[in-house]
Amino acid sequence: MALPKIASKFSIAVQKTEQEQKIAELQIEIERLRTAQSPELENELQKLREQLQNQSGEVQVDLNLIDPNPNQPRQTITPEFIQAKARLLKKHGQISAVILVRQSNGRYILLDGQLRTEGAKLLGWSTIRAVIVAMPNDLDQSALLTFLGFEDLNPLDKAEAVFKEVMKSANLSMDEVSTMLGTVIKRIERNGNSKELAKLMAVSVDEQQQGLELLEITGKEQSLLLMLLELGLNPSSVKANLMPMLYLPQDLKQVIRQHGLKGAHALALATLSAKALDISENQAASERIAATDEVLKKNLTVTETRELVRKIKIKYLKSNEQELKEVKIIFQKVNGISGDLLKKASSKQLHEMRSLFQQKLQEIDKVIATSK
Repeated sequence: MALPKIASKFSIAVQKTEQEQKIAELQIEIERLRTAQSPELENELQKLREQLQNQSGEVQVDLNLIDPNPNQPRQTITPEFIQAKARLLKKHGQISAVILVRQSNGRYILLDGQLRTEGAKLLGWSTIRAVIVAMPNDLDQSALLTFLGFEDLNPLDKAEAVFKEVMKSANLSMDEVSTMLGTVIKRIERNGNSKELAKLMAVSVDEQQQGLELLEITGKEQSLLLMLLELGLNPSSVKANLMPMLYLPQDLKQVIRQHGLKGAHALALATLSAKALDISENQAASERIAATDEVLKKNLTVTETRELVRKIKIKYLKSNEQELKEVKIIFQKVNGISGDLLKKASSKQLHEMRSLFQQKLQEIDKVIATSK
């Protein structure tokens, strides 16, 4: 099947008031083509850049006049990312223009090209080449679509941006979105329709709606899945890979943002929880931090990380089993104290036994209270 001509979407000049919608549509088109791994995609993108330049015009903009989008999806930019982008800019120059939104005060909001802008600043550039577009009706969604199409968000930033947009559009809480998405995806998987759902990423909105109806997905569930499909995302993948990122322990979120820990590694390390290891939250956090440090220092693969996690779990499980055996022996001995044996014991022995049991009961109560 022939590759859709992206540049044809801009073959007719459009007014600036319509351009943001064209850009949003374009991001979805690009994401679908990237999903299909089309070898002709880069050729089409080059044609698009030429069309944008011809219609909107590229201009040099003073870097000091560019403001970041306060609600941009990318909340994590490490010095390493900026330095890497700066090296590419120094070696190859600025290949593609950034996209800016004009403000009424003579300044601009950055819609696309955050890394390029930061890299240019690091190199000491005073200006950057840009395409200026009109203020979109929904800046958050336009920025999200742009980032999904052009930028490599880490999974935590991507998850937060996606679910922020979904919650706003659906007027639902995070718990409601999580429950609804989990329920509908589980039903789709149980009915063996996961592949049919994935196919809907490459069709029009009308066809997506019809496809969901054939899968008996209606009402709010249909609206939720359509939102994700509109963003070029597979709802099953969102549920399996993005949603769990929001519930990661804070220590893992911090390492993702500051040291670039990958999502799959983080999800594996997250299973070292207090409940899984039967230890306190502080102990579990210490184990995760130590394991995460080893993953980063040794640059472990996902498979190696899972093996490391497995060994840590075994260590605690064996320790717990040993404790259970010791406690079981005590139970057996206590149960062996029969009434006839107590009658034969001296008054002194009975008082000492009662005092000992009372002392141990107090110790048990303390342990139970601190473990809650």
